[in-house]
Amino acid sequence: MKASRREFLKATGASSLSFMLGGAYSLRVLAQSQGAMVQHEYAGWENFHRNQWSWDKKTRGAHLINCTGACPHHVYTKDGVVLREEASKDMAPMPGLPEYNPRGCNKGVCGVDYQYGPHRIKYPLIRVGERGEGKWRRASWDEALEMIADKIVDTIKNEAPDCISVFSPVPAVAPVSFSAGHRFAHYIGAHTHTFFDWYGDHPTGQTQTCGVQFDTAETADWFNAKLIVVWGANPSITRIPDAHYLSEAALNGTKIVSIAPDYNASSIKADQWLHPKPGTDGALALAMAHVIIKENLFDVHGMKEQTDLPYLVRKDNKRFLRESDVVANGSTGKFYAWDMKTGKAVIMKGSWGDEPAQKGPPVAFMGRNTHTFPKGYIDLGNLDPALEGTYKVQLKDGSTVEVQPVFDILKPRIMSQHTPEKAAAITGVSAKVIVQLARDFATAKPAMIIMGGAANHWYYSDVILRDLHLLTALTGNEGKNGGGLNHYIGQAKVPLLPGLAALSFPEGAGKHRFCQTTIWTYVHAEVNDEMLNVQIDTNKYLRQSIATKQMPLLPANGRDPKVFIVYRGNWLNQAKGQKYVLRNLWPKLELIVDINIRMDSTALYSDIVLPSAHWYEKTDLNVTEEHTFINMTEPAIKPMWESKTDWQIFQALAKKVEDAARRKKFEKYNDEQFKWVRDLTNLWNQMTMDGKLADDEAAAQFILDSAPQSKGITLQMLREKPQRFKGNWTSPMKEGIPYTPFQNYVVDKKPWPTLTGRQQFYLDHDTFFDMGLELPTYKAPIDADKFPFRFNTPHSRYAIHSTFKDNVQMLRLQRGGPSVEISPADAKARGINDNDWVEVWNDHGKVICRVKVRKGEQSGRVSMWHTPELYMDLIEGSTQSLCPVRINPTSLVGNYGHLVFRPNYYGPGGVQRDTRVDIKRYIGATPMPL
Repeated sequence: MKASRREFLKATGASSLSFMLGGAYSLRVLAQSQGAMVQHEYAGWENFHRNQWSWDKKTRGAHLINCTGACPHHVYTKDGVVLREEASKDMAPMPGLPEYNPRGCNKGVCGVDYQYGPHRIKYPLIRVGERGEGKWRRASWDEALEMIADKIVDTIKNEAPDCISVFSPVPAVAPVSFSAGHRFAHYIGAHTHTFFDWYGDHPTGQTQTCGVQFDTAETADWFNAKLIVVWGANPSITRIPDAHYLSEAALNGTKIVSIAPDYNASSIKADQWLHPKPGTDGALALAMAHVIIKENLFDVHGMKEQTDLPYLVRKDNKRFLRESDVVANGSTGKFYAWDMKTGKAVIMKGSWGDEPAQKGPPVAFMGRNTHTFPKGYIDLGNLDPALEGTYKVQLKDGSTVEVQPVFDILKPRIMSQHTPEKAAAITGVSAKVIVQLARDFATAKPAMIIMGGAANHWYYSDVILRDLHLLTALTGNEGKNGGGLNHYIGQAKVPLLPGLAALSFPEGAGKHRFCQTTIWTYVHAEVNDEMLNVQIDTNKYLRQSIATKQMPLLPANGRDPKVFIVYRGNWLNQAKGQKYVLRNLWPKLELIVDINIRMDSTALYSDIVLPSAHWYEKTDLNVTEEHTFINMTEPAIKPMWESKTDWQIFQALAKKVEDAARRKKFEKYNDEQFKWVRDLTNLWNQMTMDGKLADDEAAAQFILDSAPQSKGITLQMLREKPQRFKGNWTSPMKEGIPYTPFQNYVVDKKPWPTLTGRQQFYLDHDTFFDMGLELPTYKAPIDADKFPFRFNTPHSRYAIHSTFKDNVQMLRLQRGGPSVEISPADAKARGINDNDWVEVWNDHGKVICRVKVRKGEQSGRVSMWHTPELYMDLIEGSTQSLCPVRINPTSLVGNYGHLVFRPNYYGPGGVQRDTRVDIKRYIGATPMPL
């Protein structure tokens, strides 16, 4: 007898249908249902395993979560039931390099578990208890959407459109779904949120130095390196599909050095492990720079051509010498170097005040578009800029001023303050080891730094990155295959960005309200960051930044947000300052809507929950920075239960807003900010381009067609196999060669998109002077929390942020729930034994969970895999309960050349690693063991 899909669901219990692995019926389901076992037609387990590899449909699948993998899969279906997923193994190889195939991880093969698992949201739900209490009633789509639409129209009418807030993370993993809510917000006038910076994934120091949002080498390029320093990264845990390139590079002769406080899964594979004290990375990097400078191991030509190190700085006011200082009506965006051949100050070509003959359109991920400059524009030619010395220049008023190159300021500081011996005292790494590593890094050609979130989540993470960029600049490693500073933090890079923008912001990004999420949370959750304990007045810098429109705060004019729509993400679970959010921000929100595939922590604390289609039930695209192929997913089955795709949900909501606007006689309103008369009765036509984009496939193809990087690629081509991008961000795509960034500037010698037109290490802005950060330097971790232990929140091997945290298969591979890790010495001193319940606390909140005594953990620090769901094995709190929202004033700068607010390009973000806590054995009531 051949079971139909309906009969299958009925037999296994539709309300409790669990995980599917293989065969017409899953072992995991059968283990829970004796009734299904009785109905099973097979004679024994042998036939079950024989038949689990048969199917009647094979489709493309991708896991639309922020994992950076973008792993192409095939999804196998039989009788309308998804059996399993499997790596497709069809990414085209590059000659002489290890393949990307097969590509996947332990979590990806559990993708189907969320499709049929107990956490799946099946129907629209409306809260009947308190937020977080978990009491719901089932609702129809009409009822739920009408409630949301009524509140949207009332809020626009009675408050303001920017009181409506829409959040969704990372467009790269699912650009169609991402665009759905953003296009809706775009047309009603609501604001959408940044996410890259909020999660702490934005490498602010790269924007400061290079003038780009985020660009990095695809991981196949690791194989081309002669030396790889894995610095504050753990690819074996967080980059599972790509970690093999480290091992293969090592087999090819590459030396691997791991720099991490703990002995982690990547350190095991390294030739050398350095374990500095947490947060002292900058001291280590600058000590390496000391050795490179002292022993003349630096690339002189590269420093003169590719960096601002020869640019002249006035000794009287510490500012760059600008053309406006020297020439009447001169530019404030043109800068000088001292030409040793002519003995004169000369303007360096390609800086901010220099325009190409053909000016290009603005580019979202760059400080400015320098790609239309001709090749060779910043080539030095006969110019020989000085790196050291003091010179005199006559100003336009006839007076003279002494000037010196940036390097002449930086070098004495490094030589006196950052010796290997001083760094050894700070970091705990011996001076001899530092010296040898510096020599190795400078002489290996090419040498690469792989950086991750561990180094990027500190309060002073921006200057840590600038320190690391200094190493690659001194040694001439940027813009070369196998070299450079490559950070792998999140999955934010969207190579087909023009297509995404065209779908998300059809009237142009200039007519869209973008909210800076860190600022939004800090202000509306009324966070106490305790930074006055270390003499940093966050509010002073924040007030100044907002008042001068350097950074945005929405809603405008001091209003509170009223409606919060979250889709494709778990905002509350990821929110730093979680205690402040629940206590102060949540009561201000009159309606919280969550749209997702599962009941996560944000859904639990929402008012209305809408069921979204699973990754294998919709059409979408999937890209990453870690490889250069476009992947897709398509429906293996129709959306289950009453779920809908995100693209269809926001279209349906648009229809309901039209109805509500007519019913409430508020059909149009004048949006004065954008001089836009918005017609709320025409939303569906606007959402769908008069029906042309009514289905998900049309939206996906629209993205591909609207980006030069993907134009000509069709969904049918993607069904056949993943397709490589035709273009990229800051380097050309080359056949058979891995992408590496910045070749437009290093090889083609076009200006860098910074204020100075070079890799910029001197930032002559008041805020950077105030903070002592005008040059690369070392800043110790802040100790605003007066507690003995540093608190570390790394990513887990068994989850992607909060996704899969509650997955049974992943929990079986570990301890079955969240735990805090502590060193044996610290555990013994506090009378803590392995697997005890412990309380970890500070002035911001607490978390009570089990403890793991781990030999690899450093004394003086405790670690907890970040963001377990609030309903998991926790007596109280979560990792985010302990972390406030902390804003570095330098990230509030928005009026300095390439440092300007754009969503996810520049702005403050997550800096949770400076948090300090205390820990003790918990002696209160605990759950009974099973």
